[in-house]
This record gives sequence, structure tokens and C-alpha cells, in this order.
Amino acid sequence: MNPAAFFADYDAFGLRRTGGEGDAAAAEWLAGRAAATGAAARLLPVDFTRLLPGEAALEAGGARFEGLPLFDGGLTDGMAGALGPVGSAAPIGFAEMDPAAASLPGNDFARARAESRHAGIVIALRTKPDGLAPINAHDAEAAFGPPVLQVAGRDAAAIGALAAAGAAARLVVRGSRGPGRSHNIRAELPGAAPPLVLLTPRTSWWTSTAERGGGILAWLVALQALAGADRARGVVALATCGHELGHIGAHRAFAAEPGLATAAPVVIHLGANLGAAEDERLTVRSNVPGLADRMAAALAAAGHPRAPLEVVTGGTANGEAHEIAARGGRYLSLIGRNPWFHAPEDRWPVSVDGARAGAIASAVAAMAVELAR
Repeated sequence: MNPAAFFADYDAFGLRRTGGEGDAAAAEWLAGRAAATGAAARLLPVDFTRLLPGEAALEAGGARFEGLPLFDGGLTDGMAGALGPVGSAAPIGFAEMDPAAASLPGNDFARARAESRHAGIVIALRTKPDGLAPINAHDAEAAFGPPVLQVAGRDAAAIGALAAAGAAARLVVRGSRGPGRSHNIRAELPGAAPPLVLLTPRTSWWTSTAERGGGILAWLVALQALAGADRARGVVALATCGHELGHIGAHRAFAAEPGLATAAPVVIHLGANLGAAEDERLTVRSNVPGLADRMAAALAAAGHPRAPLEVVTGGTANGEAHEIAARGGRYLSLIGRNPWFHAPEDRWPVSVDGARAGAIASAVAAMAVELAR
């Protein structure tokens, strides 16, 4: 599979936020690509509570800063008060954050919101391009806490100065919650049970080409290799929706088929940023002794630089691998780094290293074939 052609196709769908038009079109496309490998592929509907953002802005010091609501935070038609740093006595708190700060349930920011004395909060998300890079909403279906406005990192300096001065401000964070629908994709190859499981998330805040595309490329390349391999074991490949909304699709998939997480010999989790440009770091983690080292050897054999590989056994699993670990399953997880993480500027060809993404996909396919024998 040609990585450049794949990423160009992937990028063409544009915004693929869970429940939107781009999400639906991308799901149909990916199901078709999975079926073309010879697997039996189908779309599985996932119903959820969807937030449609409305007006979301901070007005202070004669300026207006527009952004997005925090998708699992409160809403307000408008509040007024002094602006100050988070942790101060100001009614509206301000802080700068890394968009990866809410990568796991019960993260520090979620706890801070639950305990907040602020009536409202503004956060500026810092990335390489300083675009608007939202943080994931693990409690999207049970929103809590004060209204939170997310703004682009490029607004951080101006808002920070206003907060330091205790400027008068007005905060609006509107939106409407209602029923939404997305889809998981389930592709199956026959063989002995329990099956080997390939798992990758497929939705995101924006186009997110480097963030999500590399994992989906590896998912397809591995599925294609497994379809043509001499296997004893069956395969189930899941591409799940709702990654940015608390892994909703993965929750639903494993609730419907608990054995996929608990009985699989291994769940291969193809996480974020597999082949992002300008940062070769890649965490290879498994709770199966020796498996992360074997994956690292396969990556090096496929042409991935060895030095930037962080090889870990055990510890805290991130992304959808956390869902497997929490259920007592065995996993092998790959997660990279991305200077454009969660930012709208994460687009082909700027944010993608196609050669490295291709090497990761080849190595994953080789490991998957070995594990399915």
C-alpha cells in the first residue's frame, strides 16, 4: 500500500469529528478499504450524546477571543467577572495547557474542574502552530464542572496579560446536547478462537492526518497481510469512533464482546501519531513480557530508527490500550509524538513522514502475522 496515496486519500475527508458528515464519509471509505483486503467488514452504529458547539468567546480588554466549548464541561449564556490565573480568587480563571493533558480518565485537569472555585475557565492550548487544539472529553456523556472555553495557543500571551492585570471580562460558552450517531468498523478473518485483535481509533477533533492516519494505515496493512498469511488464529480488526469523547466506540465494542479484550492472545493497539513528521519518538509498550522488545526489533528491521524507540513493559497504558489493560487483557501498544497534536494544521503532506509511517505499518503487519500463526 503506497503511504503517500493513502494519506492523500485520508486527508481529503477533512473534519472527522465524531458524528459529523466527514466522520460518516470516512467510515464508509474505511469499511470499503477493509473489505478490499478480503476481510468481512461491517459498520456498527454507536449512538451517543453529541454536543453541537454554539457561540464560545471571551471578551476582555476591548478584544474578543473565539474558541470552542470543552465538550464535557458546563455551558453558559454569559457571565461577567474579573479574569485571573487558575487557582486565584478571580471568577474566571485562565491557564495554558498541552492538549495531551487530558489523555486518560480522571486526569489532573478533570479533578481541578471538579474542585474549581472559578465560575468559568479559559484555557489556551499550546502546540507547534499554536492553533486551536482541543483536549479530549472523557466525560462527554456526563458533562460536569464550570463552563470552559478552549482557545488557540496564539491567544495565550494576550489573555495571560489580561489575567495578570485582573481585567474585567465576559465569557460565553454555548452549545446544545442531543442524540448523535457514529460507527465502529469491525473486520473479521476466519480462524481459531480467541482471535488476535487489531485496534485503532478513527475519529478526531479535526482532519488529524498524522495523529490518526498512521494508525489506520498500519491497521489496513496488517489486515491485508493477515488475510494472505498462513494463520491458525482468527482476526478481529476494530476501528473505533469517539476517541476524542472518552473512547465511546471502544467502550461499546468491548461491552458487546467482552472476550475481545479479555481472551485475545494480544490486542495490538495502533495509537496516535504513527509516522508524524519532525518527531521520531515512538513508545512501544506491552504488559506481555518480551513483546515490546520483539516489536522494537521488528520496527528496526523494517527501517524505523532504533534510537527514538521507548520500549516499556507494563506501566500505565495510554489511549485505547488503557481500555484493554483496565479489563485485564494483554496488549501491545504503539504511540508516537506529533508537534501538531490535536491542531487543525495537522494535514498532509506537512505533518506526515510517509516513509516512517510505512515502516511502522510493515513492522506491525509482520508482528501480527507472527502472533496469528
